[in-house]
Amino acid sequence: MDGFRDGVHGYRDVADELFEYLRRCADPELAAARDAKDALDSPEAFEARRDSVRRDFLDAIGGLPDRPRSLDAKVTGTLTGDAYAVERVVFESRPDFHVTANCYAPAADGPHPAVLFLCGHVPEAKADALNQRTCAELASNGVVVLVVDSIAQGERTQYPDADAQDVLRDSGVYGHAHAGQQCHYAGANVARYLLHDARCGFDYLVNRADVDAERIAVAGTSSGGVQAGYLALVDDRVAAALLCCCTSTRAEMLRTGISLDDEQVPHGAIANGIGYDDFVTALAPRPVCVGAAASDFFPVEGVEATVERAREVYDLYDAEGNLDLVVRDGTHSAIAEFGTPVYEWLCDALDAGDYEPIDGFHPRDEAALDCTPGGDVLDAYPHERTVTDLVADDLVPDQTNARGDGGTGSGHETDAAALRERVTETLGLERDTCARRPRFVTREESGGLDVRRVFFRTEHDPDITVTGLLVTASNAAGDERDAGAPAVVLFEDGTEEAANREGDVASLVAEHGTVLVFDPRGVGAVRNRELPDTWVTGDYDDVYGSEYTLSRDASFLGESLFGMRVFDVGQAVAFLREETGCEDVALVGEGVGAYHALYAAAAARNVSAVDLRDLGPSFRERGTTADRAVDPRLDVYDVLDCDVPDALAALSERGVAVRRD
Repeated sequence: MDGFRDGVHGYRDVADELFEYLRRCADPELAAARDAKDALDSPEAFEARRDSVRRDFLDAIGGLPDRPRSLDAKVTGTLTGDAYAVERVVFESRPDFHVTANCYAPAADGPHPAVLFLCGHVPEAKADALNQRTCAELASNGVVVLVVDSIAQGERTQYPDADAQDVLRDSGVYGHAHAGQQCHYAGANVARYLLHDARCGFDYLVNRADVDAERIAVAGTSSGGVQAGYLALVDDRVAAALLCCCTSTRAEMLRTGISLDDEQVPHGAIANGIGYDDFVTALAPRPVCVGAAASDFFPVEGVEATVERAREVYDLYDAEGNLDLVVRDGTHSAIAEFGTPVYEWLCDALDAGDYEPIDGFHPRDEAALDCTPGGDVLDAYPHERTVTDLVADDLVPDQTNARGDGGTGSGHETDAAALRERVTETLGLERDTCARRPRFVTREESGGLDVRRVFFRTEHDPDITVTGLLVTASNAAGDERDAGAPAVVLFEDGTEEAANREGDVASLVAEHGTVLVFDPRGVGAVRNRELPDTWVTGDYDDVYGSEYTLSRDASFLGESLFGMRVFDVGQAVAFLREETGCEDVALVGEGVGAYHALYAAAAARNVSAVDLRDLGPSFRERGTTADRAVDPRLDVYDVLDCDVPDALAALSERGVAVRRD
């Protein structure tokens, strides 16, 4: 028994259908945002919108933790020089959560202007040679620079035993993805913690005696630039911002098909009209410079469009001179690769005098810049916490305490009707449906089974196509064929597994009479083609793989592929009821498919039994356990108030038979 040939057995080209579906769903949201911004005709109108954007952004990332009363900052060593010293600094942004940083302090008396330098995804972070160069250039020109190791970079190890490619683990990409998915389950984003660390770094600079607190800028490239834009939006103390290789337009980025890191994807950003320009204009009318690389994976056309949009805002203040764009030839770039133009801009924006380049810079070894004895906070501090610990302490108790269980875990909600409503809302199951119009394209016999290939649509304009193998016993008479409760079967890879699962399917046919081996969107015969990668190659379901990319695009829309697939399973239930004439249907799921089956059953009204094979842990456990690998197929936002135990309890209350293998 085989599955489908390419193109739904030659009937429909679905290679890009899911990718295009997400793009088309974004179009009206992007158009609405453009219209709203076109209507801004005064500083007051812009500022009202900026306040709204700030609220929506903070809500999407789960808010910010309270500032610590004390950073308990310590200088663990100092490297001296003629023009500046490098202080090795450690502070606690949260209790037992240490931030490692280097502070480049000019030798001359202050107070000096300062820059908070936020690193992109490079393994050495603050010790990266190009980052060192930028710090040295600015410090030699009388600017204090605090360069911070981001979470999971430099000395701030988070998941040392992660089963991930070295380049992803060492650069912080995997750590941000791991923490990001855990934050998602609790209705937050890893940006919550990155931004809090940045804000604490800003506090550190404000409290230094050699810093003029009115002249502190934030700067970064790539993910560091994204974080710099976030800080500009939420912290009114920022005097200027340099945002490099982190900006385009949402539409241009969606067209590329590339993956973005979790901190760059605030849930619902597109649905809420939050664009890159909202971070560029966050400081308006204060100075902002956007740095772009002509051949970056952030399309330069989008950068230019974003800066033009931002210029309209600066024009409202007659401050168009405070917005600059620097474009360099080349690909994704460090600030040091932009060089003189951005250094001149920073010195001018901070009133630091004319910029003078330095000669003969030699970067230091990473170990010389380490703030901890072994270069790893997990080794240096016996009670050091990770982001996983923070999620468990900060976010999960808030979810469960609201349910009255004292924060001990899921409340195991047994009000099936209320649970159905929460599942429907959380997973976005109230979607526009369409006439399914099933197409039965082939029929054949295999191993005593009658197999029909069928496809139909669950959504139209934009279209979503789903596929299935409708299987009965070849020798079954009509009455016998309808005798069992028909079942929708959800293998992890859908109908792609059919050739190797004929015996399993035959057993299910014997039990249920009729089974539909089903492919929800993006699975099996309707799996999207592999999307391009930029600097790392991974498997389809890995970090930076195609599923990861598509799941982030869905999150931008305020949705999840997980929820969309549960909706498709509900449509498969309706199809099978119509096809067989049976009132109730069973669901059989394996692995990820077991989650789909569970939640489809929790939302549906005509499911009599659920067979959950190899169902994994609850989302709460996934969100609070460090050794749970990232799985973009299970990425879903704010799901803890309808977690796996709740769904199981609701099915029990309804009398749905549940079997777990």
